[in-house]
Amino acid sequence: MVVLLFAATSSIPIWPFALLPRGKRERYTIHGARYFAWGCLHPVLWIRDTIVGRANLPKEGGYLVVSNHRSWLDVALLILHTRSQGVSKREVAWIPFFGLNGWLSGAIFFDRRDKDGRGRVIEDTLTLLRGGANVHVFPEGTRTRDGRLSAKIHMRLVQSVAEAGFAVVPTCTWGTEGGVPAATVYAMPLRRMGLEIGAPMRSQPGEPSEVFAARVWDEVRAMAARRGADEPFADEPFPDGPRA
Repeated sequence: MVVLLFAATSSIPIWPFALLPRGKRERYTIHGARYFAWGCLHPVLWIRDTIVGRANLPKEGGYLVVSNHRSWLDVALLILHTRSQGVSKREVAWIPFFGLNGWLSGAIFFDRRDKDGRGRVIEDTLTLLRGGANVHVFPEGTRTRDGRLSAKIHMRLVQSVAEAGFAVVPTCTWGTEGGVPAATVYAMPLRRMGLEIGAPMRSQPGEPSEVFAARVWDEVRAMAARRGADEPFADEPFPDGPRA
């Protein structure tokens, strides 16, 4: 109920911006999403977060954030600290307040079973970036179930963003699975977690987009290796305290 209350209160101030078209409202409505993310992470879960490289974020909006994916809390960390909304599965759009808040602040919902869906994601992302909003994406497609980075990644969006001339920011989360484990629907408070933000990257003249995308993911992998975010999960499911 507390989470729903935060979602509701953070949505109300941004409802009037629904009158603005997609690509123009998000630079304003992202503040409501950040308030909601802050509420979930701090007053509700009382997490202890470490943010590394905050100064690397571009001063102006219009960049794509690329991250590994360990927990639903990754989304909240990225919204709050990188001022970006994410690419998400369509089902999230129907969660009360969550979906509305996300849509108004720049979330991109798509049906994974729709063959044309990824093409529309690219078009929507470029629209948002041109308007000065920021978007984040998890190339692994879903949360890791064993703690290791997935061998199968989807980098088409990164390639398209690079071809359009926008900056890409590699990031890495760690410890978020302690707050909301990957295969569960419960949350645990007072956990330590972190986010590392790398320097923004742009493709070099003449560099193939697939080569650039591989460089971006290499940066994410390097950060994950440093932070222990590419190692098997511990066997003990509740190492730091009680379940919330």
